[in-house]
Amino acid sequence: MLMVQLDEAREGMRLATPVAHPEKPGHDLLKAGFALTGDVIERLGTVGVTSVFVDYPELAELDRFMDPYLSPARQVVYRQVRDTMAAAQKSTRPTVAFPDYYAATRELIITLMHGGQHPVYLDLMARQMGDEAVAHAVAVSHLSLVLGIRLEEYLVRQRSRLAARHAREVVNLGVAGMLHDIGAARLSEPARRATRVDAPADDAVRAEWESHPRIGYEMVKGGVEASAAAAVLHHHQHWDGSGFPGLPADPCERAQPGQPSRNAGERIHVFARIVAAADLFDRLTTNPATGERRPTIEALHLMRTQHAGWVDPVILARMPSAVPPFPPGLKVRLSDGTVAVTVNVNLDRPYRPTVRRVVVQDEQFRLAKESTDLASRENTGLRITHLGKTNVEAWVPAEVAPVAVRKTA
Repeated sequence: MLMVQLDEAREGMRLATPVAHPEKPGHDLLKAGFALTGDVIERLGTVGVTSVFVDYPELAELDRFMDPYLSPARQVVYRQVRDTMAAAQKSTRPTVAFPDYYAATRELIITLMHGGQHPVYLDLMARQMGDEAVAHAVAVSHLSLVLGIRLEEYLVRQRSRLAARHAREVVNLGVAGMLHDIGAARLSEPARRATRVDAPADDAVRAEWESHPRIGYEMVKGGVEASAAAAVLHHHQHWDGSGFPGLPADPCERAQPGQPSRNAGERIHVFARIVAAADLFDRLTTNPATGERRPTIEALHLMRTQHAGWVDPVILARMPSAVPPFPPGLKVRLSDGTVAVTVNVNLDRPYRPTVRRVVVQDEQFRLAKESTDLASRENTGLRITHLGKTNVEAWVPAEVAPVAVRKTA
């Protein structure tokens, strides 16, 4: 499997995955296995398709990274969220099948543990399942679970009142991710369209939108565990104390005159902090001004710069290992001018993946047999400079120490 930009697609390439309509999620334009023709490639461009996954025998080992997205478990999660949101819009007192949410989350966790613990294609696959709000909820749940697995030791420290085996349990985190925006289903259409990075300018609409965490909390409390309900209520609280809804300050602390009470830092439940980070990332993968998809590396850059104060620093540091900036199967250009394809993620150095260079052999492009690990000491002077035609050097952070990542068999 190889991801190619549409302007690099050629006749005869066979699709490895379906191609969804960019403006009609859930509607496949082409099925997996279809052999591209010149006319079809041209038509894909006219409807806004920018890239496709194609079969590439030399990279067949990369197909495993797609398993979490195509798994029955993820499809069940999608249907569960879709049906609940539809019911919430039609009834003032919809029935939420909470046991089904827990069952679906457990199945998704099993898929992640066996099929790959990092959603490397989240930015490409999230909108190919259906309604925007539903796809967002599924993506947030998926990423929240991956972050929870990655942050096991942090969860144990943050939930020190619990036994370690309970503190590291992430089922409630996944459920919270699925349900975090359930309250938005009760809002007017203008308020439902708002996001944390594209908040309404109109004060009345903004006030209505800011009510959705509390509405959602009222809908789920008593049906889900307290930790999941807390994450639904506080997924718009920011690490720096901004966000909403506010909470009374610690009664042991004296509030400053004229300052509103705030919920900040570790006062926010760790599950809410994780869901907030996943929510922010998924929103940043779409440019609200143009509607175009941003590459993962750009979304991570925006999190690290413009929105750094919103996110728990520990979670922020772990994000690139959960959603790698250069996922496998990506065509990149290196600082020595050569073109390569990413073939593996280095979880402790996510900005320095393993690649295989593109070479010309018998007048055809082939991949070099040997891989180049950009994280190795002998390759410290080599780096990725371009993603397609886009220079990404400004989005790569300064070299830092490797991130310690929990690796589970």
